[in-house]
Amino acid sequence: MEAEYSTNLSDVILLARIQNGDDDALVVLIEKYERLLKTIIHHEIHNATEEADIYQETILAVVRRIRRQADDIDSAEQWLTQIARSKYKAFLVNAKKQSLIKESVETDYDATAEQERQRHFQQYHLHGRVLEIREVVEEIGSIYVEVFELWEQGLTEAESAAVLKLPPNTVKSRRNKIRKVVREHFGVSLTPKKRE
Repeated sequence: MEAEYSTNLSDVILLARIQNGDDDALVVLIEKYERLLKTIIHHEIHNATEEADIYQETILAVVRRIRRQADDIDSAEQWLTQIARSKYKAFLVNAKKQSLIKESVETDYDATAEQERQRHFQQYHLHGRVLEIREVVEEIGSIYVEVFELWEQGLTEAESAAVLKLPPNTVKSRRNKIRKVVREHFGVSLTPKKRE
């Protein structure tokens, strides 16, 4: 039977035979247009591995569809090239989506990493500032240092008063003194740390 197909049969004859279930005719049709399909795919993709994958997807699509559509195909060449173009376009769209997803993930990661770096920098800077403030507070007395430490930890006046076993108004008065000294020394207002 192969000898019969070694001749240059027309697409019309091959399609008719394919419609009648002749798998050899299908093989001949695919071989006839293999070079054209690979060239079309290569022209757009330029990556041997991906080109081979797209070509295989093209052939699978041809095999799946041809028996159902063989009698509706006016030009085998046009039909086959249309499938190849459809497959490489789908590949490019998917690659673009993957690229955008990867880019989005990388951007999110970069933004998160930058936020984390900023947070660490701020904590480091704050830690340095807290030491400076503590030194100034130590100059006004140890009773203020205890209040400052609890304040820096985020405790409220009432919570600090309970820990220190002092009246809340005493803690409030000491905090106000710390605020005044810090404002005079650093030119900024001291705000309590918020607990997380």
